[in-house]
Amino acid sequence: MGDIIRINLLRSGSSSPVEQDVFTTGCGSSGAGDIGRAAGGGAPSAHAFLVTDHSGRILDASEEVVRLLEYDKDSLLSRNVSDLIGRLDEPVLDLIVKATTAGHCLILDALCYRKNGMVFPSEVMVQDVAQSKPGVWIIGLVLRDSRSGGGVDSAGAVDARLARAERLEMAGTLAGQIAHDFNNLLTPLLAYPELIRREVPSNKTVMEYLDVMEKTTGDMTRLTHQLLSLARRGQIGADMFNVNDLLEQVVRLMQTVMPAGITVELDLAGNLLGVKGSKDQMRRVFENLCQNAVDAMGESGTVKIRTENIYLDEPVARYGVVNVGEYVKISIMDSGSGIPDAVKDKIFDPFFTTKRGSRQRGSGLGLSIVHGIMRDHKGYVDFESTEGKGTNFFLYLPIARQALPPVQGESLPHGTERILVVDDDELQVQVLVSLIKVLGYSVTGVTSGQEGLKLIREGGERFDLVVLDMVMEPGLDGLETFIELQKLNPRQRVILISGFSKAARNIAKAQKMGAGSYLRKPLTIDSVATTIRKELDLAKSGVLPDPPPMLGHRILIVDDEPMIRKLFSMILFSEFRDAVIDQASNGREAVESFKAGRHELVIMDLQMPMGNGRDAFLEIGQLCRQNDWPLPKVIFCTGFTPPQSLDAILNDGNEHCLLRKPVRADALLNAVRQRIQG
Repeated sequence: MGDIIRINLLRSGSSSPVEQDVFTTGCGSSGAGDIGRAAGGGAPSAHAFLVTDHSGRILDASEEVVRLLEYDKDSLLSRNVSDLIGRLDEPVLDLIVKATTAGHCLILDALCYRKNGMVFPSEVMVQDVAQSKPGVWIIGLVLRDSRSGGGVDSAGAVDARLARAERLEMAGTLAGQIAHDFNNLLTPLLAYPELIRREVPSNKTVMEYLDVMEKTTGDMTRLTHQLLSLARRGQIGADMFNVNDLLEQVVRLMQTVMPAGITVELDLAGNLLGVKGSKDQMRRVFENLCQNAVDAMGESGTVKIRTENIYLDEPVARYGVVNVGEYVKISIMDSGSGIPDAVKDKIFDPFFTTKRGSRQRGSGLGLSIVHGIMRDHKGYVDFESTEGKGTNFFLYLPIARQALPPVQGESLPHGTERILVVDDDELQVQVLVSLIKVLGYSVTGVTSGQEGLKLIREGGERFDLVVLDMVMEPGLDGLETFIELQKLNPRQRVILISGFSKAARNIAKAQKMGAGSYLRKPLTIDSVATTIRKELDLAKSGVLPDPPPMLGHRILIVDDEPMIRKLFSMILFSEFRDAVIDQASNGREAVESFKAGRHELVIMDLQMPMGNGRDAFLEIGQLCRQNDWPLPKVIFCTGFTPPQSLDAILNDGNEHCLLRKPVRADALLNAVRQRIQG
């Protein structure tokens, strides 16, 4: 008994299988009847089987196959199975050999060719029968016509689909490489402004320049994310969500900017099932399609958006083939001018746009990104359009059969405890007091350490929490104020705040003495609300504050880009002044450097020319086991989607993590703190 592995040969732009799903259904032991039943095929298909050897040479064929493919049996026996099943070439055959030898069954979603050149989509079941004939397979063909009427596509139509897939694959590969290089270049553009702010915090003109730099870099980052989406290297995510919620958000935003003559009609199923993936990416899909619908209608018209749960018991094919399964179907229909027949085959091509001469000039990435995101989510996009009568886009997202998470309210963590804010900047005090009051707390604000201590020492005030700025002058600074607070109440809970790198040493000292969390300015209500509530809840439970960032640790930075290594070192030195930081330019150097330095933390690029990050990690792990050394914690960095093989490493508790390039300074520092403090 073995698992069933499903491979889709319809949607790949190359001959190599790119998408696999493993099902826990057991395979039968032998025989074409078992194969047909395992595939869910009816009785007519149960006996449609071929017998081949491991090279794909056909040894025998059933009468059902002879009838389906319209060959005579002698002609079939002179052919290779790749002549009959599209894309069943050498890489796929190698995979089949390995999988079936291990006792697995395979289902291939593929195209089968008839003698007259006509083709039809089918499910191809593959099972090894080595127990009776070593090295011999039975291949069962389960017919699933692509059209409800039972018709078949011409070879030309199928070739056009495959050509479209190849164009998207080639463009995606190019876009992925460009995006990877962009991410490396954008990393310093994102990080340096924050470092500069720390050095010249009072120069208004410089701050304005930095604001412009950060905005421009943000725009460039969004374009890079589009390229990553096109390359299918963006992070998909694993959120459970309801499509209706996203569509309502998109429509609310659209209605504030669309022409007055355009109306939107929503027909959203009340019993819609959940889907799984990235809410942000699917929101981008809906925004692109809805904006295209509005643009197609000009100043007046109607956009109709409909959702429903559907089950397809046979494939659906217009632009592409939508396989059998259960889906959430989203229909976005407009009453615009429609898509000309001459360009229908090109609308999903990267950089193709019809808006170049119009006021809504486009980049040509929109629909190709829609196509890529849907493919990432194992979904489908289809359309139908008639010139002068509008266009209907249809999205099919696989239903996720698990409970949706409870809907979270918009309110942030709150409470009623008493809080003291101590900061020498009066404006900062006013802002922070206002933020905390919104959360329901009773707040008092003072502008010096002396004033805060006086309230407690002489006024008899008691506070559940003190929010303390670490850099204050003149008078007592944050560390001195904290020491005095400890003398008055050793169990006083304190949150530390600062916007200056020179506070790092004092922050570490205060946390060693019992201070709690540290927040970097500028503060947001989300970070304030979460941190305050966490600190107060820890106080109630009697848990001691988190350990502080520790100084003197050995850190290894591994990246093939010298600029990235230098930048990461600068970011780490801004807070961890006493850290010993070594560098390596590839995986091989990383292993040798670790042998000499026995680093506690490694910041490791995944994609490097001489030894990738994952292989270097595994080799370091082997060294640690052989020599009884502690395994370092690793922060992996990449601009690509990490390989699935990395999941086992990342899921190993909180030891290791992944950061996406371009890496922000605060994200890197937070990841380092968590690894060091853990």
